[in-house]
Amino acid sequence: MTAATARRAEATEQEVDYWVQQKRDRVARGEKVFTVEDLHAYQLDEDETWELVTAGNGCTISWVGEDGSPGGTYVKHAVLNGAAYFLLLDGDEAVPGLRRDPRVSVVFDGGDGVGAVTIRGVIEFVDDLASLVRVVLAVGRREGLSEAQLEERVRVARPGREYIARLTPERFVTFTHKKIVRG
Repeated sequence: MTAATARRAEATEQEVDYWVQQKRDRVARGEKVFTVEDLHAYQLDEDETWELVTAGNGCTISWVGEDGSPGGTYVKHAVLNGAAYFLLLDGDEAVPGLRRDPRVSVVFDGGDGVGAVTIRGVIEFVDDLASLVRVVLAVGRREGLSEAQLEERVRVARPGREYIARLTPERFVTFTHKKIVRG
């Protein structure tokens, strides 16, 4: 997006005033101004949901901090054997936060208008070297690393400084823009 396009995306006060007045006029005539759209037709089925989660390059994990404030971080993930795994790094406030309270909301964005999946669930840390290697390899391959780069990445993987967490989903919220047809 160019700077000129970004500036044009912002509404002028005159435009806002015009549309506010249009809505007020519709209300005065007794017309409906706001409708709640049934978005069920735009949801992803189970296969589409996991396809989007699997294809995504990363996701945002959100959790509740010790003081009740929200926390969130972008992480790399991999889907292995039908489960989502996350690669977390030492020093990221997510690690102690999720160890204290494993409840999360994770947003996977398919990009390019494909859609989005939000999964609410719980995180479980998987503290074994084999899981770390599996996730590092899967993330590296998705990112297009060469075999030499993968070897180096696995060689420097740091148990105790890199953590693997598995997501157990409890609820899915999905949406795809591809299914929207406007006449």
